[in-house]
Amino acid sequence: MRAAGKAAEELLNMRGPKCEMSAHEAEEKLRELEREEGMEKVYVCSQYGSRGEKATNLEFAKFFCMMVIEEGKIPICPHLFYAQVLNDDVKSQRAAGMRIGLELLKECGELRIFTNISEGMKGEILAARERGIPIRIADMAAIYSEDQAVYEEQGIMRELVEVLNG
Repeated sequence: MRAAGKAAEELLNMRGPKCEMSAHEAEEKLRELEREEGMEKVYVCSQYGSRGEKATNLEFAKFFCMMVIEEGKIPICPHLFYAQVLNDDVKSQRAAGMRIGLELLKECGELRIFTNISEGMKGEILAARERGIPIRIADMAAIYSEDQAVYEEQGIMRELVEVLNG
């Protein structure tokens, strides 16, 4: 898993210094986003703690958020945001994080799946369907080679069909 974390870090670095903004640059970017009307919020649905190392999954979540930002949309990624505050290994804190995520999901115009589906992601997906929020699979070609991207997307689609068909 350490190799995957390194790969995620390299992908972020290739996209430029966007994740290493100064406080001033971050505030300016936030003001830009607030000035724009109708910016869509995209719920970033990806693995956190159930599969793989949390640190690696958080690095990938940063990359996924950058993909959404580059589309001109606002990423909502609770496990990235609240991992700094809540301890996923404490049952009550994990439950609080999941509740917060589902509350944030209500404000999103789309739920986008970036990884194979974990147990926590299933609840998010079902909540999105219940609220009529479109559910999409991310373009894996931004992450993998063309052949690998097709394979990953097909695997996620199979899992998604299972989740939605209960």
